[in-house]
Amino acid sequence: MARKPKNANIDIRPTARVFDEQAFVDGVFNDDYILVVGSGVILDRKQFPESGGDINQYIIDEINNDRRGVQTDFINHKSFTDVYKGTKQGEEDPIFRLLTRDADDGGIEYNLNDISPELTKLLRTRLFKFIVTTTIDNYLETLLRDIWGEELRVVNIEDHRSITDFNSAYDDKYNQPTLFYIFGKARKKDGSNPRHFVEIDEDAIKCIEKWMQLDEGNKSIVPFLRKKRMLALGCKFDNWYFRFFWYIITRGFGIRDRDGNPNTIDNLAIIFNPNDNSDKNLRDYLTGIDVCMHEEYDVWQFMERIYEMLTSTSIDSPFREMVLSKRREGGIFISYKSCDVLAASSLFCKLARDNDLNVWFDNVSLNVGDPYEHVIHEAIGKAKIFIPILSPVIAKELEKQGESIATFYSNEWRWAAENPELAVFPVAIDGYNLRSNIHQTFVSIVGHEATTGIDMTEKPLSSLTNEMVGFAKLLSSIKKRLGIEE
Repeated sequence: MARKPKNANIDIRPTARVFDEQAFVDGVFNDDYILVVGSGVILDRKQFPESGGDINQYIIDEINNDRRGVQTDFINHKSFTDVYKGTKQGEEDPIFRLLTRDADDGGIEYNLNDISPELTKLLRTRLFKFIVTTTIDNYLETLLRDIWGEELRVVNIEDHRSITDFNSAYDDKYNQPTLFYIFGKARKKDGSNPRHFVEIDEDAIKCIEKWMQLDEGNKSIVPFLRKKRMLALGCKFDNWYFRFFWYIITRGFGIRDRDGNPNTIDNLAIIFNPNDNSDKNLRDYLTGIDVCMHEEYDVWQFMERIYEMLTSTSIDSPFREMVLSKRREGGIFISYKSCDVLAASSLFCKLARDNDLNVWFDNVSLNVGDPYEHVIHEAIGKAKIFIPILSPVIAKELEKQGESIATFYSNEWRWAAENPELAVFPVAIDGYNLRSNIHQTFVSIVGHEATTGIDMTEKPLSSLTNEMVGFAKLLSSIKKRLGIEE
C-alpha cells in the first residue's frame, strides 16, 4: 500500500486577504507604494466605448478595421500574437507603426484628453511617484511628463542605458518620479528589427530572461521594486508571462513552507482586477503568496474610491486628518535678508506654531555643520510655497544692481525659479512697494508670477493675528495652495 505523504491532511488552501484602507493611505503618503497601471484603465471609456478604455483592445480594433477593409476573408484578431501572425513577410509591424508614427501618418496622437479621467485625476495628486506600466504605448508617459516635467525618469526593460542610469542614480533615499516599462515600449529606433516590446511568446521569453538577469547579484531595480508595496489597476492577467514577472518581484516573500504555514510577509502586493477570471491559476498563485485580490468594486469605482481616500478633507472622511497632515508637509520656505530676521522669525511663529503649517526656516531647520548652501537649495527645490520678505533695504539693492544682484537671498530667488511647482507669495514690510518697477525686477529673477504680494507695512510682523487683513489673505492663499481649504 502506498505511504501517505506527511501532513497530507493539512488544508493549505490560500485565504483571501482583506484590503486595509488605513494601511494603504498611510503607505501611499509615505511613498511605500508603486502603482502598476495596466492597459485596461488607460483610455476614456466615453470616448472609446468599444474598447472599454483598454488601450491594447483599441490597438487591436484599429488594426482589425484596417485589415477588414482590404481582406474579404478577414477574421478578427483577438491578441497581439494574432496581429503578428496576420502580418505578411516584409510588412511593417502594424502595432509598431500605429504606436510610433505621427498622427498625420496614421499613428496615435497621444492626446491627454484621450486618457481616462479617473486615472488622470489619481496621478495628478502627485502621490504616486513610482509607476509600473504593463503597456507598450506612450499615453501614460505623456501624462506623467505633463505632471512631472523633466523630473520624470523613464526606465525601459528593453533599454539597457535607462536601466544603467537608474542603477547609478538609485540609493536608499531614491525618490525621483519614475516610470518603469516592464514589458518594453514601442519606440522609434533605427535598424531592421524595430520591435522592442512584448508582442509574441518569443518576446516574452526574452523579456523574462532580462528580468531574471536583473534579479541576479546586486542589481538595484528588482530589490527596489521588492521593497515597495504594489497596487495594480486594470491589469489583464491572461498572459502567461505575468506569472513569471510576479514571481520575480515577490520571490522569497509570503511563500508557504513545507508544513503549509505562511512565512513572514515583508512585501504585500495588492492587486485589483476582480472581473478577470481568464487565468484562475495566476489568481490562485497570487492569493497563495498573500496578495490581496480586492473585489469590492470594479476598477473604475476603485480608482474613484482611492482618490477620495487620498484627497478628501470632508468631516465624514476617516482619513481627513491624515490627508490634512500630508498636505501640510507641502513645505513653506521663508526667504529673507539678515537685517529682517525678526520679521522672518515672527512670520515663522505665526505659520508654524499658531497654524500648524510645515515651514522651513533656517534658524530652526539648519543644524550646526550642515552644508547650508546645499541644504537650502534642496529645501527650496522640495517646497510648494516660497515667501520672500521684501524690505526697502532690498529695494535699494535691486535698484542699484538690477538682475545682476549677487547676495545669498537673491540666490534663493534664483533657486526658486528652478522649481516649476512653486507658488511665490511676497511679503512686503516697512514700506516696500509691490507696485514699483523695482519689484518687477524681483519678479523677473524669481521666475514666477509674484506680482500679487501681501502688503504688511502698516504694522510690524511681531503683532500679527490671524484676523489682520494682510495676514488673513496670506494664510488663505497658503491653505488653498496646499489644498487644506477650498
